[in-house]
Amino acid sequence: MFHQRIPFRHPETAADVARLQTLLRDALSAIRFHPQETLTILNLACGRADETGALAAALGPSKISFYLGIDLRPDTIAEAMRRWHLTEGVIEFRCGSAADMDRMKLLPEFDFIFIRHQNYWDDPATWDRILANAIIKLKPNGILACTSYFDHEHELLKAALKTRGMEILCDIRHPASRALPDVPGKSVDRRLAIFLRE
Repeated sequence: MFHQRIPFRHPETAADVARLQTLLRDALSAIRFHPQETLTILNLACGRADETGALAAALGPSKISFYLGIDLRPDTIAEAMRRWHLTEGVIEFRCGSAADMDRMKLLPEFDFIFIRHQNYWDDPATWDRILANAIIKLKPNGILACTSYFDHEHELLKAALKTRGMEILCDIRHPASRALPDVPGKSVDRRLAIFLRE
């Protein structure tokens, strides 16, 4: 079980991750995903990993045996390490580039890989490496779930994964996504797609 030891940094975050938990749970139910008793989870480009508890809850009643978050920014990884504790399993946060994950030694394959607010449009070459690494580390029956801030970048992501032999199991426009004022058309977890190897 995950324990949250420090509060979220922003007041809106708790409601955002609660909505994400519901969205994920409903999507996993719609695709009839029946997880194993124990799961390994990889959270790529995880930032502060605010969604960690929501992921575990959405995947319940399965227990998490190993949870790994990877992000480039040391400050966000440090915050994630302070926030989350896993009582019956291993939780780890690493500072590094998910694009270079193929160089990380002794990583297992994962049952569930999550990328929140992917940013494919900003640097397609880097994201192509991140996606390739994610697919390599996915168990044969594992699933990859991604959310996006924008519709256009979501379509770019789907196209990139389709060319890599991934099947889209579901693609949802989140009806309760919270709009963000900094850019028109941007909202929190605006789109969710779940993929499986074809």
